[in-house]
Amino acid sequence: MTDTEQTDKPGKKDRTTPKKKRKARKIAGFVVLGALVVVLGAGAWAAKTGIEMYRQTDLSKLAQEPPMPLRVYDANKELITELTNSRMEYVPYSAFPKMLTDAIVAVEDSRFYEHDGIDYKGLSRALFTNVKNGEVVQGGSTITQQLAKVKLFSSEQTLQRKINEAVAALKIENNYGKEQILELYLNYIYYGRGAWGIERASQIYFGKKTPELTLAEAALLAGLPKSPNAYSPLNNPDKAKERRDLVLSMMASQGKITAEERDLAQNEPIKLTENTSLSASNKYPTYVDYVIQETLDKTKMSEQDILSSGLEIYTNLDPKVQDAAEAVYRDKKNFPGDKGGLQSSVVVLDAKTGAVKGLVGSRSETKEFRAFNYATQLQRQPGSTIKPLVVYTPALLAGFKPQDLINDTETEFAGGYKPNNYGHRFHGWVTMEEALAQSYNIPAVAMMKEVGVEKALAFGRKAGLPLEDDDRGYGLALGGMKYGTSPLVMAQAYTMYANGGNLARAYAVTQVKDRSGNVILEQKTNTERVIDANTAYTMSEMLQKVITEGSGRNARLNRDVAGKTGTTQLPDVAEFRTSSGGVIDGSKDAWFVGYTPELVTAVWVGYPVTNREHYLTTGGDKLPAAIFQKIMSQALKGKPVTAFKAPQGYRLAGGKIQRINGENGKAYASADSRERKSGSRTRTADSTAGESPATATPSPSQTPVEGAGATPGGKETPAGTGSPPPKDGTASVKPPAAGSEPPEGTAKPSGEVTPSPSPGVKPPSGEATPSASAKPTPKPQAKKEEGAGVSAARPSPVPSPSPSGAGTAVGY
Repeated sequence: MTDTEQTDKPGKKDRTTPKKKRKARKIAGFVVLGALVVVLGAGAWAAKTGIEMYRQTDLSKLAQEPPMPLRVYDANKELITELTNSRMEYVPYSAFPKMLTDAIVAVEDSRFYEHDGIDYKGLSRALFTNVKNGEVVQGGSTITQQLAKVKLFSSEQTLQRKINEAVAALKIENNYGKEQILELYLNYIYYGRGAWGIERASQIYFGKKTPELTLAEAALLAGLPKSPNAYSPLNNPDKAKERRDLVLSMMASQGKITAEERDLAQNEPIKLTENTSLSASNKYPTYVDYVIQETLDKTKMSEQDILSSGLEIYTNLDPKVQDAAEAVYRDKKNFPGDKGGLQSSVVVLDAKTGAVKGLVGSRSETKEFRAFNYATQLQRQPGSTIKPLVVYTPALLAGFKPQDLINDTETEFAGGYKPNNYGHRFHGWVTMEEALAQSYNIPAVAMMKEVGVEKALAFGRKAGLPLEDDDRGYGLALGGMKYGTSPLVMAQAYTMYANGGNLARAYAVTQVKDRSGNVILEQKTNTERVIDANTAYTMSEMLQKVITEGSGRNARLNRDVAGKTGTTQLPDVAEFRTSSGGVIDGSKDAWFVGYTPELVTAVWVGYPVTNREHYLTTGGDKLPAAIFQKIMSQALKGKPVTAFKAPQGYRLAGGKIQRINGENGKAYASADSRERKSGSRTRTADSTAGESPATATPSPSQTPVEGAGATPGGKETPAGTGSPPPKDGTASVKPPAAGSEPPEGTAKPSGEVTPSPSPGVKPPSGEATPSASAKPTPKPQAKKEEGAGVSAARPSPVPSPSPSGAGTAVGY
């Protein structure tokens, strides 16, 4: 029998030879050793991996300064609104009632003050309970782990994330105290209804600050993080009460409150605030939008920084003025004839300081945050509201008088430019004052020709209008601008008349403070003399006639008021022609800019995109003037009635009456270049050749501005029609060759203007879309003119949602 054989005798046990036993032991030893190596290796690998994960865990997000909301205040330093791009509002640990922290710890992590980030006993207990019940009924995550999940990791449910949370929790406990951890946790955890953090939750559910919470309210909020929707007191009040009472019972069992306190709190009914909306009320959204834009421009901060750095912005908003404007714009009855999507905007400035007292930038019922602002970002031709600025003020500065006569007759100017009046009516000899009051177009162009287009352009820029070199043309007298302007710019320009010749730059923001109270921006009244006081008063006298006798009768108040209407007609293109070949009786834009001694207000009405289905059936003399009247009557209600005061020593200029565009008016089309260079004017026999016209005698401190010209603003005749005069003012400009398109802002030989929508901005949803024939025109950067206030460069890089050059000024 060999040593590997076994005996087979009955009654004896099988046995292995010593050699086999040694071999088996050897194999077993290798198995055990291998297992030990694996275990030790795995342990070493696990330890090494854990250490590396610990080292790489970044806790910097926990140390970041918490975001704080932006607060905006009105002129009375009353809070208008709070805005933020943050989900929470941070409060310090010292603001937490002890019963709140006790409630959170009791229900979420009863061993919080005993563990170092991971509660091993709690994990074992949760594992046993879950296995016993066959489902997850108890969690093992600590408050520290939950904080790590919310602040440091994504919400994905993976084993790797749970491991990362555990490692991060250990590191957090080694770097932060328990109170710091609770402070971070309570500020960043989610409580439902969009409320991140205990402060937002306190406000949205109970309408109070965190320190004001009762025991019952604190217990209810402490029970929400586990399942905010399931335990929501709004959606499931019964479950919310059940969860709250459980939290109170756990607090009592852990000795944090007495049984009596528990019972009293459990019997307390749940009383929620009526306002359960998280968004702070913002009564004046478009005004606030402009405040943010102005702060962006002045501080160069980012929008994110402005919304989350705890800034306090103080503004010029006058609640009485703003409420008056908001009330008018809310009432749809004030906008008859709306074909769908009709827009409008208004700006109200303090006449002396330029402070933006009120602003409504849109009629849209849904106020999107920083949507297109038609009060400040609009770029539309101003029609006849430009006439005082580029025609009649430069005329007064050049020595003409309100009583000088202009022949309102069919006239062809240099370059074949042949404007018309509204209704194709002519009125013969009219005074300059009457021409302005009735908004006649031909007299305005004739006067611009007399003063000089270059002076008109220069003064327009000085008044703050964003004029381009391409605006150099007779069409400027009627509002023909390449890109157009905004109500804010027009209101600012008119402050010179209400303010004795001083242009007051518009500004909404007075002061910006950071979260520590440091002033980072401060703005004060900034005025600049652009005309003498006598000229300003004379213009106010003329513009009052617009209201009492002319096109602005709908703007009358029970006090002194001056202003100018403006309308741009539909362009003479196929889309707007009738079956008989004529142009539809309608308008593209309607304006009114007016003022009292206290306030300057500019109103615009129009469609984002004008087409066959969407155009105005009114002009500046009707709807905008009526809106002005309604806003101003309420804004000035109860204010003392004041009058425009003549400057000391004022007297109206005398001398012989000058006649413009007389019997030899046809010479305008072929004026001698030497005459134009010398600056002499074509006059009738009533004017002595070479005689200097009489002027108002200014007071010693009110020297007339030299070289000033007119700014855009005038009666509604095809704005931008006609070919521009030569840049040196010495020769006629030929009309565009047949078959070629003239530049935007100039007219075809027939006086037509082809509309081109501005690129880059889509019309608001649900409103009219551009016609298929519309073509975008690129916009070069406007040159910044010194002293131009808000508008020498266009007020916003955002272009107008519809073409500025499409339309013609008409006489009303």
